[in-house]
Amino acid sequence: MTKKVQKLQRAALKDPVKCAVSTKYQTVEKLQQYYVFIPSKFKDCYLVSILNELAGNSFIIFCSTCNNTQRTALLLRNLGFTAIPLHGQMNQNKRLGALNKFKAKSRSVLLATDVASRGLDIPHVDVVINFDIPTHSKRIEHLIDKKLPAFPTQEEEVMLLVERVTEAQRFARLELREQGDKRKRPRDEADDDTENSLGIRQKVSGGKMRKRPR
Repeated sequence: MTKKVQKLQRAALKDPVKCAVSTKYQTVEKLQQYYVFIPSKFKDCYLVSILNELAGNSFIIFCSTCNNTQRTALLLRNLGFTAIPLHGQMNQNKRLGALNKFKAKSRSVLLATDVASRGLDIPHVDVVINFDIPTHSKRIEHLIDKKLPAFPTQEEEVMLLVERVTEAQRFARLELREQGDKRKRPRDEADDDTENSLGIRQKVSGGKMRKRPR
């Protein structure tokens, strides 16, 4: 309410009742929030490490662009994770298909842009990861003035993933290039949900990575 409107209110109204809704985004008391401060070049490795550390949970991972959402989904699938993307370059049928697979728990990792954060109600989501720093003020407003604890990660264990993650990154780039070529052909339809990707994730030695025994 502007100052001019406030003056008009005082002049025109008698004993007005003011109803207001808090503008701050509040989180539930049981929600646990962490941050991970990492080198940018090892970002994918730390993501894979966290997914392995919290294996058995369901994840929504927010990315900043459609391309990075697709790339990260392909990367994780090449490493054996049941990941599926949801972004604005997918048609409505494939968006709904991806969402239904995640809701049905046949996919444990949903990679999404902001399009997926609008009005979703998925009760079984255990972990939400902002893989890219949010640019939308409403998604970071509740973090202002909060001192978040660091998520516990072991750098030595993360570095052991570098070789296999690098190999999966290379395969993901190849698959993205092939999907781009398919979109240029009128009769071919690209597989936006990566369900029928090249299958080269099987070439990444060892498949899905597990935690090393201590």
